[in-house]
Order: sequence, then C-alpha cells, then structure tokens
Amino acid sequence: MARLVVLGGGVAGHTAATFAADWLGKEHEVVVVTPNSKWNWIPSNIWVGVGEMTKEEVTFDLAPVYEKAGITYKQAKAVSINPEGSASNSKPFVTIEFTGQGKAGQSEEVTFDYLINATGPKLNFGATPGLGEGSQLGEHTVSVCTADHADHAAHEFKKCMDKMRKGERQKFLVGTGHGMCTCQGAAFEYIFNIEHELRKAGLRDMADIKWISNESFLGDFGMGGLHMKVGGYVVSSRIFAESLFAERGVEYVIGAHTNKVEKG
Repeated sequence: MARLVVLGGGVAGHTAATFAADWLGKEHEVVVVTPNSKWNWIPSNIWVGVGEMTKEEVTFDLAPVYEKAGITYKQAKAVSINPEGSASNSKPFVTIEFTGQGKAGQSEEVTFDYLINATGPKLNFGATPGLGEGSQLGEHTVSVCTADHADHAAHEFKKCMDKMRKGERQKFLVGTGHGMCTCQGAAFEYIFNIEHELRKAGLRDMADIKWISNESFLGDFGMGGLHMKVGGYVVSSRIFAESLFAERGVEYVIGAHTNKVEKG
C-alpha cells in the first residue's frame, strides 16, 4: 500500500486527489492537507463581488466530500517538506500544523510515498503599501481573491450604488495590485461585471470606471495576448479588449505599477 499526499485543496489539489482516489482504489491511501474547511470555485467570485451570487453558492464543505471519496482529510497547513526523512524517521514526510478539526496548533509528521504540491499562490497584499497586510484587505480596497473578500466587495459595491442613487458620483478603480502580478483575467471580468450591473440599475451615467494594469497592451492578460473566434472571424484579444473598453466607456491606464494606495 502506498500513500499519496496532496498539499492544497484548491482547483488543482482537489482535482488531483479525487481522480487519484478513483483511479488507485482502496489499495492505496490518498491524503489531502489544506488549511481550509471549504472549497471555493474562485472563478465565480467575480459574480459574488457584484451580488449576483452568494459566497455559499461558490463554496462547499470539504470534509463530507472527502469522506465519501475515501480520502483522508487533514485541515492543516504544511510547514516543511522533508524528502530525505530525518534522524528519527527514515521515510520522507511533511510536517503539518492543524488549523481545524479540533486540533488547531498541533503538529504532525505525515509520511508519503508520492507527493503533489498544489498549494498555489499566497496572497501578499502587503507588497503594495495601503493595499492591505498579508492576505487581509486594506481600509480602502476590496478584492475578489476569496469568497469572503468577494462578499465584502459586494457590500461595498451596494454602498456605492446607494450613494449614486442619492446623486453622489462614484469612481471605480479596478486592476491588479503589485506590478509583478501577471494574471489580469479576474480583474478584467470584474470591471465589466461592475459596468454591466451599473448599466442594468440605470446608474452608469453616475460612474467613472478606470482600469489600471501593468499590461503592455490591452488584452495582454499576462500571456502576450491570445486569439479567439468571434462571428466566424479570428480576432486578437487586443482588438477585442480595445473595442470593449471603447464601447463601454471604460478608461484605462496600462504599463503602470500601483505602488501605494491612500485614502481619497
């Protein structure tokens, strides 16, 4: 019997673990180590952030899913990988620290025969002064990085809409944070969700909307652009994006690094 340990219970880790458990069967053990109790379908956070979906609709509890799939679930974070073992443990192992399951703060060594590291990125709002600290939001910002962040964004968006209904013009700045961020897709989708919801509510003429990005051109999306088929024609993402921004009256600043966020 072999043990496969998967670090991370996001899109990649969860997918790897569930397929592995199905393919390997009961002859082998699959263990998932993730600090979260819930799974979040992150791409739908852009809908939560404008109130079109709730955070409950984009999350589910991991424990019952893993129990049904025959997967050992440890709500914990990995703090070290020890591929050579140690003086007291000849097998390779991962040191974990529990964040739940009634064991918060306790440590354990989990041995493995095979290891998948699918921990994903770590939010670092602190890299941009005023944006926030660690994975916590700042006073003047919202985010759709997590379901809780997106839920907060929806409430702040509603406050802005209420102000607009009272005749107070609002400015929306949307983009990525630190200049080294290279995935603009979610921000691109979210800014046009905002624009659409304001138009639907009859408030678009009370809003100034601006895109701020480190892209070298609109539609770069951190991958040098792409091509898509629209109406039978192959169109570059640059033409698509530039047309969309013009059509929807969304201003933009590109080739820019947000280096500080201040009140007002």
